[in-house]
Amino acid sequence: MKKYHTLKCILGINFVFLLTSCTSMNGKKENVSIVNPPIVNPSPSVIPNSTGKNNSTKSTEFKEYLEIISDIEEQFLAQNCVEVLSKVKKLENLVKNINLNSLPPLAQAAIYSCDARAGMDNPLRVQKAVTVLQGLSLRYPVIHEPWLHNMLSDFYFALGDKQNALAEKRLARDLILAQQQDISSLNAQILQINPSEPGLSQNSNSNNESSGNFNQDQIAASASQMLNNDSPEQAIALIDSIPPNQRNDNLKRIRSDAINSLVTNLRYKVRALFVRSTQQTGSARKETLQQSEQILKGIIKNYPEYTDMAAVQNNLKQVQRELAKP
Repeated sequence: MKKYHTLKCILGINFVFLLTSCTSMNGKKENVSIVNPPIVNPSPSVIPNSTGKNNSTKSTEFKEYLEIISDIEEQFLAQNCVEVLSKVKKLENLVKNINLNSLPPLAQAAIYSCDARAGMDNPLRVQKAVTVLQGLSLRYPVIHEPWLHNMLSDFYFALGDKQNALAEKRLARDLILAQQQDISSLNAQILQINPSEPGLSQNSNSNNESSGNFNQDQIAASASQMLNNDSPEQAIALIDSIPPNQRNDNLKRIRSDAINSLVTNLRYKVRALFVRSTQQTGSARKETLQQSEQILKGIIKNYPEYTDMAAVQNNLKQVQRELAKP
């Protein structure tokens, strides 16, 4: 009981602390530029010169709680809802009857969003996510790769390393290009819902698509860089901003390579989960196998063009046979 009250107190303090550093989704958001961030005045370093033993936190449970929350947020930013939901189960095992609304804002966004995506056929789950997300306070913008690479470039430049500074600037630019393509795609989707959307027209949409086609070589270069950086999901998302019937052969090849890379990584993950299940019993074993099943079903649904789909289907059958065992 004492451990529970300690954790509950820590959760509350942590939530209040994080809330003070966030802006509300419902209020006016600060316009934060990725390329030209606010100036930070010089001040003494807050980083200690040496790292010693940390005796301030003796609670093993608290450390584990922080690690799980960090994992949930990290996996959400990587768009890996399977892992988010898995981490939530670990969190619920650690803290019984936990109030999810007491978690940091980004963790709440992760949990409710992924829960809704895993239950799109359940209106109650989806509506619950909508209610929570509409009232959340989140950092704006949520930290992302272009921001990080642009900061890295500034740091390299300050160190006199122009080569790495230039490389990081180029990578930030390429990642922002992906966002620009997303804007074009969003405009097209808006026009599908409302053809008379103010400021948009079918002609302007056609011009956007033509402009997108004109930049296919640049998109291919950016997607290849993302693939080389072990980010196949981003490469696929960037290429998918171009309609399938307008992609050139190079984009089609890169997308196929990205899908094969992504699915290969997911299958490695399934293999690790399957091996783990052989060392487990009861509900823990069942949950691990269900994670494997969910990943494999996601592959079949989302990437039907994967070159070795027969192997994925065989993996799914094997997992389902294990699930059927008492």
